[in-house]
Amino acid sequence: MIASSDRRASLDDVLARLAALPAPPDAQQLRGWMSQYPEYKASIITFVADWIEMEAAKVRHEVTADDVNLVVNRTMSRVQQLLDEGKRPAAIEDLAADIVAAGHDFDSFQRAVGIDRSMLTSLIERMARPATIPLLLVTTMADALRRGIEHVRAYLRRPPQPAAAYKARKRPEPKQVDFVFLVDCAELSEPDKARWRAEPPDPALQD
Repeated sequence: MIASSDRRASLDDVLARLAALPAPPDAQQLRGWMSQYPEYKASIITFVADWIEMEAAKVRHEVTADDVNLVVNRTMSRVQQLLDEGKRPAAIEDLAADIVAAGHDFDSFQRAVGIDRSMLTSLIERMARPATIPLLLVTTMADALRRGIEHVRAYLRRPPQPAAAYKARKRPEPKQVDFVFLVDCAELSEPDKARWRAEPPDPALQD
């Protein structure tokens, strides 16, 4: 059972209460925690997943001092990242800044998502037509950024904003392109390009 508490409890308090349980919560208990603290849903899932992984490691082999240190360091790092999430803006205002805030550099983010630098630049500048962006890309970006999928969708729906300045007196309107065009121009292997071309667009981003 989850003790009744102020729904405005901090993430630190919620994770401390979770850690005080005698064992990781089962599926029903986990749903109860997420229902009581919907604002911390992603953080609760990640914390419990790390806990379960630690418990599984104990079963697989005898735990050594090095194992303990590795798990403790990894878990504390994860908890610190979760606590830092509360300091991030509610919405994604600048994808490049959000990538850094999530603990990535551009190279590691590209690897996590499966894109190249030209595709990343186009996503940062919102030069891909939203209705053509694959659902897989949106969900993978959300995971890598530790953001909700709606945060990513909201960013991608915003008007394009290319970084390059125009010298013309009257600035032309930037023109978005289909996602498959970005794939065709990317420095990816042909199998990777074929996989992206085959991915269906995100239904939630359809016009």
